[in-house]
Amino acid sequence: MKLATSKHKIKPNSNFKANSKLKYPLPSEEITSYYFNLTPAMLEKFMEIRNWIYELSHADEKIGEIAECLKWGEPSFLTPKTKSGSTIRMAKVNELEFALYFNCKTRIAKEIAIEFPEWNCDGKRALYFSVSQKISKSKLIICLKKALLYHKRKEQK
Repeated sequence: MKLATSKHKIKPNSNFKANSKLKYPLPSEEITSYYFNLTPAMLEKFMEIRNWIYELSHADEKIGEIAECLKWGEPSFLTPKTKSGSTIRMAKVNELEFALYFNCKTRIAKEIAIEFPEWNCDGKRALYFSVSQKISKSKLIICLKKALLYHKRKEQK
């Protein structure tokens, strides 16, 4: 597993808009390849959510450093140093939809389904989004924190 601090550079490609800013370097050629096989609209959503995950890790020392790797061939985010969180995986469902997947042995998706009934969450492991959907950053941050701090929250109960 490689950490997101490695020095792989993005190779320009038609799927990545020139005005997009990559705040955090992509950790491997495999992950870069996954992202650049997405449609431009989906790539923009993935990069937006990816940035939010890294921003959370920098803002909260309990989360700590993020490791970004491929699990089941899809970008996944872990907290290997602090072990505070449960894995978040992002994946294309089809050309118009993608999902954030959480460990099905946790209560993360169930909590999200209860807290945000307007969102398409199965309550077991997946939170679905349309590529055309405007995603509320404040709401998704709450969801991401549920996963990135899952083990810390469990300890507090």
